[in-house]
Amino acid sequence: MLRISGRMLFTDAMIVTGLVSHDELATRSSIGRYFFLPPGENERLIALAGFAVLQQEDLTADAASIAARWRAARERHRTPLIEREGPDNFAGLQRFLACVQQLSEERRLSRVAYLAEK
Repeated sequence: MLRISGRMLFTDAMIVTGLVSHDELATRSSIGRYFFLPPGENERLIALAGFAVLQQEDLTADAASIAARWRAARERHRTPLIEREGPDNFAGLQRFLACVQQLSEERRLSRVAYLAEK
């Protein structure tokens, strides 16, 4: 709920901006329930909700960088993480992060931040 002239910041990392395979979609959505949108759909939905987009910023390169760093850090701490998470969970999250990195680096899945006002 926002007051009149209230602002919101919304980010979406599931904007399909290139070819993405079924397997890549399954890996990218393996840690939760996601909706993958075409470019322009967030702007339409934001307007439909009565907001005006003031600014939007492409954060796709940042998403790739963060996924790569997180994956590398987890790899450095592999043994204690496997002890805590189990080998299957560790491997699954590493696959997820590799997928996020690749799809983002190749700009096939994009992350965009939207600043909007009511």
